[in-house]
Amino acid sequence: MKLTSLTAAVLLRFSILLLLGVTFLSPTSARADIVTLTANDNGKQVQLNVGDQLTIRLPTISPRFGWRLTQSYPGQLTVTTTNVLPGISSGVPGAPATFEIHFQATGTGGLDLALVSAQPGTGYSTLGGFFHVFVTIDKPGVAKNVNITEYGNHSQVKVNQGDQLQIRLDNTAGSQYTWEVMPIANNVVQLVTPSPTQPAKKAKRKAKAGSDEDITFQFQALNPGKTTLRFLYRNAANNEAPPKRDFELEVEVPEPPR
Repeated sequence: MKLTSLTAAVLLRFSILLLLGVTFLSPTSARADIVTLTANDNGKQVQLNVGDQLTIRLPTISPRFGWRLTQSYPGQLTVTTTNVLPGISSGVPGAPATFEIHFQATGTGGLDLALVSAQPGTGYSTLGGFFHVFVTIDKPGVAKNVNITEYGNHSQVKVNQGDQLQIRLDNTAGSQYTWEVMPIANNVVQLVTPSPTQPAKKAKRKAKAGSDEDITFQFQALNPGKTTLRFLYRNAANNEAPPKRDFELEVEVPEPPR
């Protein structure tokens, strides 16, 4: 009888310790978040961590039509599945169907995530056939490269101290117009000048005059604060001429965690 009571007490104590161990260990286990966006989130900034899942639901005129990405994002966002479903919420009341696309955050960085209606002019939405959000993907202790295109004009972006910020603007090959960076008011970010000693890359075919090409500006986030980066598309042969267009981006570098 004493042996049975002792055995029961030992088993009870072991069970309590085991439960406590599970309680102590469970908060430290990594858990990926699932972030869902609808048409109401058009133009917003989204924060993800590596491993998170992102779902975007947009209205469409029928299950036969959907949306498509304007570009791919290798090493950062991977498309896992796409569906066109009737009756699911897209953020637009009365939409006949919803296009749903699922992503997995696979690497750090910042990017303009843009989608256009698969049938321009026929898509049922209040978005005008265009959806855009800015996505940043973080991983603790890892600096990231943040890439902005002209889709991000007049928007805001948050980057961490040490991050690289790359702005890619549309240009016309052979044109007298060129992009010019306006002076930066403070020491929050700094324009990085490409090193002339960089290894030579494989020569690219020269762009044909009048064709579209990109010009890229690279910055580094130096200090906490806020600043505005502004670019003007000017006639290089006539400084008095008004700029043809401009690009503006508000940049915030938060205080690093202590």
